[in-house]
Amino acid sequence: MNYNQKLKEKFQYHPQIRRIARHRHLPKSIFCQIKEQRIMREARRRKELNRRKHSKPGSVPFVSERKKHIVAVVK
Repeated sequence: MNYNQKLKEKFQYHPQIRRIARHRHLPKSIFCQIKEQRIMREARRRKELNRRKHSKPGSVPFVSERKKHIVAVVK
């Protein structure tokens, strides 16, 4: 790790090294989990839109994403 760090410092002004350093690097498992979560969220959204499209107008209300995640309201 130290050797790699020194190489990055030594060649930090090289265009290709600078381009690699600018991008965010994540472990593959985290990257794949984020991708899977995005697919699941899009599927839920698509299913809700289809349900709203094929039901009687006004029977399926619009609920914002922020309010979906609220568990309880404290008074």
